[in-house]
Amino acid sequence: MEDPLADELRNHWTDTELGRTFALLIIANEHAAQGRPDRAVAIWQQLISEGGRAGDSARVDYADYLFLANRQSEARSQLEAVMTDGRIYASAWRSAAEMLERRGELDDALLWYEIAADNMTAEDVTNTHRVRALVTGRRRVKWKLGLPLDGIDLLGEQGKDEVLDREAELHDLLRLPTVSNGRIEVWDRSEFDDAVRWRKHLIGGNADRYCHMVERELRDRKQRVTIATWTYFGLQDCLRDVRTRHDELPDGRRVAWPPPRNQPCWCGSGVKYKKCCGGPLPAAEPVPSRADPSG
Repeated sequence: MEDPLADELRNHWTDTELGRTFALLIIANEHAAQGRPDRAVAIWQQLISEGGRAGDSARVDYADYLFLANRQSEARSQLEAVMTDGRIYASAWRSAAEMLERRGELDDALLWYEIAADNMTAEDVTNTHRVRALVTGRRRVKWKLGLPLDGIDLLGEQGKDEVLDREAELHDLLRLPTVSNGRIEVWDRSEFDDAVRWRKHLIGGNADRYCHMVERELRDRKQRVTIATWTYFGLQDCLRDVRTRHDELPDGRRVAWPPPRNQPCWCGSGVKYKKCCGGPLPAAEPVPSRADPSG
């Protein structure tokens, strides 16, 4: 029996390695983009009538078209039909979730991602590119919604929003250090190097001023504290891997505060504490803003 869409396949250049379904979906979307919706709809409806994974993928593309045409109820009917078929590992599920995510319907997108990722194991994620993409999407949406990430989410790739948020959070943490749970995290003194211009811009150019700011915070708390120091490359390692927690620094030092007065200062200057940060401090200077890290 001749393929009812054989003319479409013959009349359009397509990569034969794509397979019939994928080629037809590309052709249908091309028709829709170039103002030939009737031909696009005919392809989608034929694939839907054939059922299976091809039908699911066609329903998702058709739903996207219907949303753009402001035919909301029809679009959602197509997505409901995909959801009820139970083929949750099919690429159509990821496409539906990504479409809803693009539309800003994050709660609905997360529902698709959650159902698809239910009972998923780490082995599933590492062995299948399609599953990894699902997990990455779920992680991306959960981060946007401010929801905690679980162990499976962490196997996906970080989204752009997550990278920017975590970088801003860590920079703020180190720009204005505060004591939390008996711990304070600060830049290592070795990072204040005027010879490295990018480092001066991102971290600050005055080590003494920064260390005095930290010392004031420590004295105000009047308690024993662990000082954990960061290097810039350690920060980059942490940003690349969200599984690296703040208490598992990839480098840097851990120092107990206050040190004995005749011992080297916690800041790493090599001078005795009593003659460095443990001595009289100059008057406090204005707190640097995020736009002015030179403090």
